[in-house]
Amino acid sequence: MILYRLCDKKYVDDLTGIGAKLFGGRWNEVDTPCIYTSQHLSLAFLEKFVHANAKENMLNVAVLEIEIPDDEEVVIKVDAGKLDSRWKNDISYTQWLGTQILNDSSVLAFSVPSVLIPQERNFIINPNSIQMDKLKIKSAVDFKTDYRYLQRLM
Repeated sequence: MILYRLCDKKYVDDLTGIGAKLFGGRWNEVDTPCIYTSQHLSLAFLEKFVHANAKENMLNVAVLEIEIPDDEEVVIKVDAGKLDSRWKNDISYTQWLGTQILNDSSVLAFSVPSVLIPQERNFIINPNSIQMDKLKIKSAVDFKTDYRYLQRLM
């Protein structure tokens, strides 16, 4: 399966998960590295956009296209129906759950419903997985788009 990561150009080749490790995220606690990706480029864009706090965060962006196996042995699908009903608003719960999964080095990635578009999925890659050799970089290119949306950012 193909996944997409939008990030600052200077970090496009970094697969260590250092940003998530330093700052934490919805599905990881601080000190737990991971790489956030999406099943669609448009979802990756939307996720990047809602987390941008300034226009500059959206100008020097690259898209990384990643291929991982569509294999339940190494990619866990988190069932939205089994999540706590308040998961969208309880970041400590999702961070705890994601960190538990990321601590299993046999897991290459896990998928979760997007808070923004629950019918679509984000994939969190575990850079400490013993399965990282199954991950393939397909391309890394500058992200080009119509920048009218930047008028919405301060």
